[in-house]
Amino acid sequence: MNKLILALTLVFLVLVQSDEKIQKALELGRDASNKLVDSVKSVLFQELGKGGYVGAIKACSNIAQDIIKTYQEKHGFYIRRISEKYRNKLDKPDDYELKILRKLDELNKKGELPQEYYEVVEENGVRYLRYFKPLIVQPMCLNCHGSDEFLKKEIKEFLKEKYPDDKAVGYQAGDFRGAVSIKIKLSEDLLKN
Repeated sequence: MNKLILALTLVFLVLVQSDEKIQKALELGRDASNKLVDSVKSVLFQELGKGGYVGAIKACSNIAQDIIKTYQEKHGFYIRRISEKYRNKLDKPDDYELKILRKLDELNKKGELPQEYYEVVEENGVRYLRYFKPLIVQPMCLNCHGSDEFLKKEIKEFLKEKYPDDKAVGYQAGDFRGAVSIKIKLSEDLLKN
């Protein structure tokens, strides 16, 4: 009987600790994704004030990836922006991310898009939290991501030169644009921080 109680106690402790890891990873994912989105928005608004949409799109193409790299280094986990209709090839989703993007797009079309989406997955015997913060096209985004007739000549010229394979146009306000994708290893180290 004592062995059974001990075994059940150990299973309970493993489940509780696993849940604590997931909660800690969720907190980290939420915080990092919110800060990343806010940082990119801040740069865009600063550049809009200086040079309008042409200045903003130039800054975005140069600075956004630097901001993402800074966040990857700061947090020590996988974090980036992804989109099925990417502009920068660095934002191209992997197969898993593409599956999630399509799922989130369908939820958005149904009016059921959550503010966040996550799953616990196992890869090569290691458990990870996969966290996604959906990004929705806002009216101001249309100046650089809208339909062809909406884009100014200078924006079109910049995009054609900088991103000849650009897929990130043709959006309408409210469309699902992509997501911040985060992957956090559910390790013992999570509970130490």
